Amino acid sequence: MKIPKNYGIPIGSIGNGKIDFFEDLSIGNVTIRNNWSTPLEIVRGFHIVDLSTNTFLQANPSKHSETSFKTKIPESIEADALFPKVTYKTKNPDFNITIYSPFIPKDLKDSSLPLIIFEIEGEGIIAISFPNIVGSRRWGRYNIKIEDEINGVLMKNSKALQSDPAYGELFLGCEGCYSFVGYRHWIPNIKEGMIEDTSVFNLDYLRENSKLKEYKIPQFAREEISGIVWKEVKGKEKFYLSWYFNGRPHYYPYGHYYENWFDNAVDIVKYANKKNLGIELEEGEDWLTQATRNSLYVLTYSWLTKDGRFAIYEDPKISLLMNTIGSMTWDGASFALLDYFPDLTKEMDEYFARYIVKGEVPHDIGEESIENPIYGASYPYSWNDLGPTWILMIYRDYKFTNDLPFLARNYDKMKEVIDWLIQKDKDNDGIPDSQGGYDNSYDGTYMYGTSSYIGFLFASALKAFIKASEILGKDHSKYDKILEKAKQSLLELWNGKYFISWKASGNKKKEECLNSQILGEFWSDILELGNIVDENMVKTTLESIYKLNAKASPYCLVNSVTQEGKIDETTDQMKSCWPRITFAVASHMILKGMKKEGLEIAEKEWNTLSKYPWNQPSKINAYDGSQFGLPYYIGSLAIYLVKKALQITSSPLT
Repeated sequence: MKIPKNYGIPIGSIGNGKIDFFEDLSIGNVTIRNNWSTPLEIVRGFHIVDLSTNTFLQANPSKHSETSFKTKIPESIEADALFPKVTYKTKNPDFNITIYSPFIPKDLKDSSLPLIIFEIEGEGIIAISFPNIVGSRRWGRYNIKIEDEINGVLMKNSKALQSDPAYGELFLGCEGCYSFVGYRHWIPNIKEGMIEDTSVFNLDYLRENSKLKEYKIPQFAREEISGIVWKEVKGKEKFYLSWYFNGRPHYYPYGHYYENWFDNAVDIVKYANKKNLGIELEEGEDWLTQATRNSLYVLTYSWLTKDGRFAIYEDPKISLLMNTIGSMTWDGASFALLDYFPDLTKEMDEYFARYIVKGEVPHDIGEESIENPIYGASYPYSWNDLGPTWILMIYRDYKFTNDLPFLARNYDKMKEVIDWLIQKDKDNDGIPDSQGGYDNSYDGTYMYGTSSYIGFLFASALKAFIKASEILGKDHSKYDKILEKAKQSLLELWNGKYFISWKASGNKKKEECLNSQILGEFWSDILELGNIVDENMVKTTLESIYKLNAKASPYCLVNSVTQEGKIDETTDQMKSCWPRITFAVASHMILKGMKKEGLEIAEKEWNTLSKYPWNQPSKINAYDGSQFGLPYYIGSLAIYLVKKALQITSSPLT
């Protein structure tokens, strides 16, 4: 996939931040210093140079200088990105530069290393520089020459305190390479302004100064310094950038998972070099492989603590909430994670149980925290879709891993949640009452009485709880009766084509076609719980969503439309598209034999998202396809549901 102009592909591993690599082989938006929500947008001092031809293997080496300068650059550079990897092909001189972080499913240790690997293929003398960004301030930064089984430059800061998020160290190195520790990359220009010094990229100069063992920023100097490593390349060679930011800032006092095995950045490179780590994910040029691979980018906006707790930002810019559930957010993303890292996913789904209060499930596990959950993002309104979602997540984890002790441990909490939801049914129709706006994931969208979205989710959760009760030998007769009552109430929403949005006392109702109306049926299907209502009703509803919601926009699957297929203008949530719901609906269609329709709406949505594949939003404007809402959204991983549905039905993409 090509890299969009002014956007970069994030390269990094689980829980450790990332570096964005742009189409011109520049970098930016660095978040490796425990600064997930406050990236270093502009980063100077990073270069890749062929010293044998004095060619910078970048399209614009002076990109971040106050005044531009001329250098020799390749005739052309082409980038091809597939997370967590990007390959640049340069012409004259000819090199392939592949940059990646290891990712090995079922191997959490090797998939969470603070490490980026540069694999250079070609012939020449390759030098790579990287700035010392250790410590939030420049003063105290110093570079040390390392000569060991891996040579390179170790970058540290003598003034940084452990409370500084950027406390720690960086290492740039390779096997058998030479190094220069004293690269002062930001200097006054002869005429005016500041400029990046490129004169050091001279083989004779580097050789003459390679004996320097240490360089530190002089007292009171306002310098920026980098390290340089270089090596002759004949064929393929690997260079490594690793980091070890083990500070304990107030918002992240948890440490990192890698601290359990490594004491410093150099040891991480030694380990990776010996193991020859790579990427063990499906390859392919088809749109679905491109979509599922590139949507994994959200893992670079995650935490993985020293004690093994894992969380993804709902988004790292606005909400800052961690592991948000409801309407296929963490609950959607965790389908992929359950396949890749099952124990980690089960642990974090179970982690929610710690914060269930009298049956109420929290919306997330904290605002840039994993210990301070929010109970509905519109407190004091309690949300009706969070409890059913959590129950379904727990049963899913059991179903897909056959972990009976896990189900048994969580059964009492599942019952507590079900009972809390039942007591919210004031009109005794078997479904928790919707009481207006702010009591579900469609923030500010009013639903009253019996809602199809809430009703089907609740009924599916009831089915999962009843099945869990059967497996564990528990009495469930009370819940069987409630389920039957819920089914009858849902049938009252049927208009012959779909289930209307909601119906309340006094003949109040909303007759629009909501694309998530039978999301509970999707859960029931993928978990093999059986239909809630008649199979023909389910298929007819999916057909109506295809004919109405899918056809209402050329860009995406509209959340809500009228009976005539016009976009519902009542709220931003209704007139927009939520990609995570789209992919769940598409998956449901595939599971129900509507493969053509499901793939059509999924591919259409992806085509809209793929303009900015590594910054997918929470919402798409149904009218023009523009993206808005929350950026870098946790729901990006929901595209995996389409792949999952194809696997379950043993159906190829084409």
